[in-house]
Amino acid sequence: MNHRTRLRPAAVASAATVVILALGLTGTAHATAPATAASSVKAVGDDPDQPENPLYDAPESFHVTSGRESVSLSWSSLSAATGYEVYRAEAEGTEPDEVGPYELLDTVSASSYSDTAGDADVSYAYKIRALDDAGHFSPYTEPLRGTRDTVSPFAPRDLTRAREDERGVTLTWRTGDSDSVKYVLYRAESPNAQRTKVGSTTSLTFRDTKGEAGRTYLYEVRGVDAVGNESEASNAVNGTKTVGSSTAPKAPTLGNAQLVGNRLSLSWTQSPYVPVSSYTVYRSKTSPVDITDPANRVATTTSPGYTATVGEDEGERDYYYAVVATSSYSVASPASASVKPTYTEPRPPGATQVYEITPGAGSVRLNWFGVPSGGNEAPVTGYRVYRSTSPGITKDNAEFTHSTSSTEYVDRGLTGGTKYYYAVATVNADGLESALSPEVSATPTG
Repeated sequence: MNHRTRLRPAAVASAATVVILALGLTGTAHATAPATAASSVKAVGDDPDQPENPLYDAPESFHVTSGRESVSLSWSSLSAATGYEVYRAEAEGTEPDEVGPYELLDTVSASSYSDTAGDADVSYAYKIRALDDAGHFSPYTEPLRGTRDTVSPFAPRDLTRAREDERGVTLTWRTGDSDSVKYVLYRAESPNAQRTKVGSTTSLTFRDTKGEAGRTYLYEVRGVDAVGNESEASNAVNGTKTVGSSTAPKAPTLGNAQLVGNRLSLSWTQSPYVPVSSYTVYRSKTSPVDITDPANRVATTTSPGYTATVGEDEGERDYYYAVVATSSYSVASPASASVKPTYTEPRPPGATQVYEITPGAGSVRLNWFGVPSGGNEAPVTGYRVYRSTSPGITKDNAEFTHSTSSTEYVDRGLTGGTKYYYAVATVNADGLESALSPEVSATPTG
């Protein structure tokens, strides 16, 4: 009979019970049951099958899920329940008599429980029952088993490179007779480099389409079991996504972008695995630069760098630049990142120093050190020689100047016996001069 429709049975005296009819003066008959009849009814809450017990059935949808860190239990809640008792027993075998004894783990109010205290890799049986505040208990659920599984599966075997083409590298392997439910593929740029996960699959084959074309990678595969334990690596194999006529180069990496005054300087690096024949520079005042707009095209070069003199107005500082590489088969790469050059005011070049001054007949010869150009500085284009017949020469009081691209100058037509004072300034492509070199002097002969 269904517990939810069962009626409460009346207490019935046994056949041995003698019913005593007492006849009163009024002639009314009274039935009196023995005191022992009441003791035959159990107290409320002693038996889950009692009609008064609102917890008629065990909790439904009981599930036990094994995991690495814990065993997870879940069930459907009962509206009449205020808590649930969780029991656990070691399960050495598969038969019911190979389980036990059960111990109470905890009493919880939620409809789930996580057992993190069980020994690793030991099989346990779990069951639960519901209770309420009146002391009623539901029947137990059917026991289910779970394990805090920390044992890794066996490594896959015989990893093989099955195919290499422009679409990628195809790999196959064998299971290794393990309990793996999926496989994770790793690759590295060299045997000692860090492994990078490239994908996973439940089958025994995988194609890596994301590797850089022309670059050889080392591949390994690992098995993963149902709770996430990962095996040791398989044997390693090399594979290369081939370069063909439809292969696009990798996008350039635009590293240096400087605007010094009106002098623009860009430089970038390019992956060597797909041959590149040229680079195209684009610019716009929005980022990312739209490389599909022909109006944004600035220049094409075969070297990984670009320099130019731009306009003088401050609007030139608002441009972003991007670079596209083109392969020898005329296949364009994706655009580089769009970069706005860092602006700095132009700086004068470094000063030089006269290391030799030689007087002659009506002449003086000067030699000085050449000044190299800095990485972000305008190139040195020459030098300006200043001369005076008085010490303390400056650019303002000099009586004579001479410009040259050399690091040597012979000053002729001088008056013998007169002492002349000299200093040299460095000049760069921006037209800026350095400070004067330390002053030197010489007296030519007559």
